[in-house]
Amino acid sequence: MKSVSGKQDLIFENVWRKDVAPFSSRVLEIWRDHGGPMGQLAQERLQQLVYIVKNTEGDVVGMSTAFKMYVKRLRNHFFAMRLMLAPDFRIPGLTSKLLVSTRDFLESIHEEEDTGRAIGLITLVENQRLKDNRNEAIWPASKMVYIGNSKEGHPIRVYYFEGARILP
Repeated sequence: MKSVSGKQDLIFENVWRKDVAPFSSRVLEIWRDHGGPMGQLAQERLQQLVYIVKNTEGDVVGMSTAFKMYVKRLRNHFFAMRLMLAPDFRIPGLTSKLLVSTRDFLESIHEEEDTGRAIGLITLVENQRLKDNRNEAIWPASKMVYIGNSKEGHPIRVYYFEGARILP
């Protein structure tokens, strides 16, 4: 577990491939109330949780998820990553801390994958505040690089793991 100070002390708990039942209802509530997945998609995404962020009372206030996917345009597998924080906990630096923690963990395990080893992370930036205010080509904390926009106009960012090799 990692902690971060801000509005209050927050705890980052790695829940990758662990039992998520104890906090799944709170995660689903956050998604429902703040534009996250619903229904079957939400149930599937629960199995993709990497970190949950809890306040000192143990309440979930944010999370990261990831799943491995083949990106045809980049001809390689990546972990597609998503982050969400409850609005009251969108404090400066917390999104970067959650992104970097998730990135570092996935980088530490990516070689354990049997087939289709992921060579990095990819994310779609849908948060309007981030789109308006975080337009650096390379984000300083996470080292995620802008590579273009989706059909819907959302910026796409990637991060390559140390030693990543591009397939011929």
